[in-house]
Parts: sequence; C-alpha cells; structure tokens
Amino acid sequence: MKIKFHNNCFVYGRNKDKNYPGKEENKQLKLPSKNIVTKSITFKELCPIWSKKLSLGLDRVDKFMLEEDSKYCIVGEAWKFSGKYSGYYLAVLIPFVGCWTCIKYARKFTKISKNKNEKENLARSDFETLIEYFMTHWNEKHVNKYKNKKEFL
Repeated sequence: MKIKFHNNCFVYGRNKDKNYPGKEENKQLKLPSKNIVTKSITFKELCPIWSKKLSLGLDRVDKFMLEEDSKYCIVGEAWKFSGKYSGYYLAVLIPFVGCWTCIKYARKFTKISKNKNEKENLARSDFETLIEYFMTHWNEKHVNKYKNKKEFL
C-alpha cells in the first residue's frame, strides 16, 4: 500500500479506497467558528435572591451576611454559594479554582455595606454602579464557563 499526500490528509491506497477525501461520502469536518456569540447574563438571572433582596431593601440580617460571609454574599451567589471563587478559603487555590477580581468585588460590596449607617436601609441604588462593573466582569470572564449554574460543582 502506498501513502500519498493529498489535501493535507493522509490517503492510503488508491482512489478506490473508501477513505479517499475526494469521495462525496467522506466530508471533512468543519471547525466551529471562533466568533461564537454568547448571551450576556443579567444580575437578576445570575443572583435572583440578592436581586430580590436589594429591590426590597436589606434588613439587619442581610447586611450582616453581606459584610461577614463571602460565601453567602452577592458574589458568592454568583458562584452558587460555594467558596470556590475565594479558593475554598485557601489562598493558594485561588489561581486554580477562583478569581481574584471576584474577590475584589466581594470586598467592595462589603465596604459599601459597612460604610452605610446601621439604621439606614441599603437598597439596590447603593450598589448599582458596582453591580454593573461586576456583571461586565462576569459576562467577560465567567459566562462562557458557567452558562448553567448547575455546572459549577
């Protein structure tokens, strides 16, 4: 059997061979386009619980959760209430499983909450700009990996 180079494919044998690329039944695979359009996710879709809480106004318990527990904060909900974005609370794992930018956003949400007077209710308007920046980051970096939140764990 002779080996021939034809159309950047190896062809074994003669034109009678079933693997010959010139036959109609053997069509070459096309690679998917690199210009795949992805749908941007909204804050309400990504964080439905916190979106509802912010629209109603945060109470003392919500404010405490936002300030003290990164797993259950706004960014934590985006990561399906796991400690994954913070490297499961181990700094050495952050580059492998987490995201430094998400950690920074979580800290900014906490800072806004702590700077607000205890007696004043927090509303979505207090976080609106930060939410927009966070959603831009999420849609650029994480939406392709985690189109469905069930794929996280």
